[in-house]
Amino acid sequence: MDQKVLDELKLAFACDLYDTVKAARKKRDEHVFRHTMAEEDGQMVFVGMFPKKDIMEFPDLTEDFVARLHTFNLIGVVTDGKSGLDMFFLGGSNKPFTSLEGAPELAKCLIDDPTVAFLDMYFKVRGVMMNVRAMNYDEFLKAVESEVFKNTSFSEMQEAQLLMNALKN
Repeated sequence: MDQKVLDELKLAFACDLYDTVKAARKKRDEHVFRHTMAEEDGQMVFVGMFPKKDIMEFPDLTEDFVARLHTFNLIGVVTDGKSGLDMFFLGGSNKPFTSLEGAPELAKCLIDDPTVAFLDMYFKVRGVMMNVRAMNYDEFLKAVESEVFKNTSFSEMQEAQLLMNALKN
């Protein structure tokens, strides 16, 4: 996999997750947080932010899974709510995610292979047919641009263009 593609994916994913981290700072009495990424055709994709002690209460954990846990953990889940779920250990930290200073610091907590596998499943749920493992950086940028164009209304594109023009000035 192209390292630049991997770095961009992890940073974009971390930026998305970091919004949940910022919101979680306001909820001092809660210790488990969920970031829902998609709900399509009965399938749900989300990332849970769990302390290790809470994960240890999950049934049927393997020794390998438990061995990877940190004090605070990111768990990716893809489920249809009926036949089961796929669970991915995406990474962890020994300090609370709410203490992180930004998305780049959160991206450093992510583990490459399970994060890419989880994002592959997320893309499939969203109907995005992109094999990021086989793309070079230029192909990746074109694919992302194409997906953004397909899934963005004309009014949102116009707003984005106005913002980009303002940033250039």
